[in-house]
Amino acid sequence: MAQITVVSESLERLQGFLIGIEWTNDSALSLIALDPQQRTALLCDQDADEDRQWRLGPCGLEAIERGHER
Repeated sequence: MAQITVVSESLERLQGFLIGIEWTNDSALSLIALDPQQRTALLCDQDADEDRQWRLGPCGLEAIERGHER
């Protein structure tokens, strides 16, 4: 089990992404926390082994390399 942080420059885009996860009914992913002011979502991934950070960019999810966080 791992935690996934998703950061977006737009709250609306982040909310749309979360709706998409709910729509796909992926039981491995669940929302832990949403910070609207920071435009950040914290997810739990039952299938992953390693915590990751992602940026929701114009082309979809982009991995944030360790040491390059905002």
